[in-house]
Amino acid sequence: MNAEILAVGSELLLGETVDTNSAYLARQLASIGIDLFRKSVVGDNEMRIAAAIDEALNRADLVICTGGLGPTVDDVTREAVARALQRPLVFHQHLLDQIEARFRAFGRSMPESNRRQAYVPEGARIVENPRGTAPAFIVEDARGTVVVLPGVPSEMRYLWENAILPYLRDERGETGVILVRTLHAVGLGESVIGERLADLMVQTNPTLGISAKRAQYELRIGAKASSRAAAETMIAQVEAVIRERLGSHLLGDERLDQTVARMLRERGKTLALYEGAVTAPLYRALSKEALESVRGVIMHPTDIPADDDAAQSLARTGAVDVRHRWRTDIGLALQPSGLIASDGFATVCMAIAHASGVDEWQRRFDMRSDDVWDFAGTMALDALRQHLVSA
Repeated sequence: MNAEILAVGSELLLGETVDTNSAYLARQLASIGIDLFRKSVVGDNEMRIAAAIDEALNRADLVICTGGLGPTVDDVTREAVARALQRPLVFHQHLLDQIEARFRAFGRSMPESNRRQAYVPEGARIVENPRGTAPAFIVEDARGTVVVLPGVPSEMRYLWENAILPYLRDERGETGVILVRTLHAVGLGESVIGERLADLMVQTNPTLGISAKRAQYELRIGAKASSRAAAETMIAQVEAVIRERLGSHLLGDERLDQTVARMLRERGKTLALYEGAVTAPLYRALSKEALESVRGVIMHPTDIPADDDAAQSLARTGAVDVRHRWRTDIGLALQPSGLIASDGFATVCMAIAHASGVDEWQRRFDMRSDDVWDFAGTMALDALRQHLVSA
């Protein structure tokens, strides 16, 4: 079985509400081995919702809709499902009785508009909702199955876990598993990683995907199998190949900041920082755990723009100075050049002072980027990691 998710609600399109339901359902589908091929969002419009359901049924065996089951005139998901499946809406007195009872429990009278929630498409399996007034329902059609859930996250999750998941497992026989493991890599560009792992990325099972964020990379391995053990074996085989091809650039399950924090702790190393930029990229790059190893920080942005050589000298002397001042094992420094080229690029210099001397390096960055200091912090943190590996 393959699935699509359709989240309904104009508030989702306007950015007023974050669609957490689809993320939850995606994880749930993976847990029983159902492939999710697409997630879509559509506003509160009957014709557009119906068209989206119709299109999804041309591609998927299972369409899961969330939202639009409320009592107001803009809650039109039930009408849209009926239109897409060419079925009339049917009134159910027992649903209305349940809705009225819920209002009485709160000491209130039921508004007439809630009567709309007692209608479901003809032939639908009703999923009663003890957590709210909007019942869910399942429609098994010749083209596929449509599951319709309320948009309130707590109600949606309750109904999924207590009704829809058992239906898919016990009645539809969906008992497989899709496992995903995320590995972290650093120190290579996304294109380089992509070239080294290109053959793994075109496989259909297991799969491999890459995402980049501020010079750090997530490698997601997904495996679909009949059991968890079988999926774990498939993932382990792919991971072994990735580790061989990326070498020390592959961090494993930990992010870069987590790896550095652990290595500082395990080796009992202390750290001092020299920040030559007002944004303090070194301090910001460290995790809370890594900051426990920091004994002191000097903030020293230059008043006069420094050329590349002067910036490198400042980084070198800064790393040595903070190490001696706080008597730490390591001094880490970052100093940008103040000379920005016409293309917006400038040199950022870094240095690590340690018992055996000083290591220095530099790299040019696009200073127009909003993330430039995050990139620089990542580079410095990875250099610190490599120093700790060899120390």
